[in-house]
Amino acid sequence: MALGRTLVIANPAARHGETAPLVPVIEELLETTVEHETVLTERPGHAVEIARSAEGFDTVLAVGGDGTAHEVLNGLMARPAEDRPAMSLVPTGSGNDWRRTLGISEDLSTAVRQVLSGKHARVDVGRCNDIYFANSIAIGLDARVTAKAVEMKVTTGWSGLPLYLRSLFYVLFNEFYSHQVRIEYDGGPATAHDMMLLAVTNGPTYGGGFFITPSAVPDDGLFDTCMIDKLSLISALWRLPFVIVGKHTWMSQVHMARHASIVLTADEPVAGQIDGEVMLAERYEIDMLAGALDVIVPR
Repeated sequence: MALGRTLVIANPAARHGETAPLVPVIEELLETTVEHETVLTERPGHAVEIARSAEGFDTVLAVGGDGTAHEVLNGLMARPAEDRPAMSLVPTGSGNDWRRTLGISEDLSTAVRQVLSGKHARVDVGRCNDIYFANSIAIGLDARVTAKAVEMKVTTGWSGLPLYLRSLFYVLFNEFYSHQVRIEYDGGPATAHDMMLLAVTNGPTYGGGFFITPSAVPDDGLFDTCMIDKLSLISALWRLPFVIVGKHTWMSQVHMARHASIVLTADEPVAGQIDGEVMLAERYEIDMLAGALDVIVPR
């Protein structure tokens, strides 16, 4: 069996607390199949601490959404490479973009079966300003959308793509502006851009299913990047359906590429989101750790 001795880190607050009653179900599915211990997170950042201390385990299984996976990843990456357990995911959160990248089902029992019968694979890990990310980082407009989604998630109870779309329309009609930035790719010279957003990804989707970089794969040693130039609101609105389904790459204002490192600087702080977690900085230093993480994925 691929898992070996397993530490289950479950976030009972994921998806508005809907994960809490699912934990006993997952326990029952695992009970007779794999030796495991289960720890419930109690506060933001707790999964980082638990994963960082995961000594003597072969696998750490994150139960929750992208935020939980993000914390577990950062805890594991703080461990020495030679003593770092493999990682996998049972997606019970709101967005679950990383489960799409790994090919894990959104159906609970199917996901558990896939992990239990899965295989080991090496995937890339991104790093930005010493914070690790599994799936994506976005800077600019999309980060403001993420920040609004965090607020609306609490006030509306929405989740996933509907939540992201609702937040997106709010930002489009209330906080629509571009950013003057300088970007260096792969150690090259800095070039100035007036951009709406820059997405840097290991996987094809973010925001609960937006195919922002539809050709991205998590094990090629390169980020897929999507930079969108300054647009008018009308132009952004008619292009939006194309972006949702990943058919925007032909547009002249859209610049798709692959890079191993990116440095973005601005004269004032620009919002960012890293695996759905909001950040704010004047300088983003992003680099690729190729094949840095052992994961359990479906066969």
